Amino acid sequence: MKKLIICVAFVLGCTATSVMAQPPGGGQQMSPEQRVAMMKERLKPLGLTEVQADSVVAVFFDRSLMGNMRDMTPEERQAKMKEAGEARQKRLEKTLGADLTKKVMELMSQRPGGGGPRGGGR
Repeated sequence: MKKLIICVAFVLGCTATSVMAQPPGGGQQMSPEQRVAMMKERLKPLGLTEVQADSVVAVFFDRSLMGNMRDMTPEERQAKMKEAGEARQKRLEKTLGADLTKKVMELMSQRPGGGGPRGGGR
């Protein structure tokens, strides 16, 4: 009987651990509309107008800044990402000004959960 209880407790412990490791929503990707809404929600504390918030969202979702990076080497990809970040910052400065651009860039460099900048140490 003790062995059965220990086995059941072990299985329940493993199951609970794997369930808790899953991201909210079962790991499903958000739709573009959900991502836009989440980004606008994150921008609210900055006090941007609706037009400014729409401009920021448009700049951050502009895929033409990145291009097709699949066939690039890691060094080329990193250079392209830096170039895209600078272009993004210039576009925001034209729309928002230097102060708000700095605040937006700081906000967007943080993870939504407050975990700091992205990076996996690869």
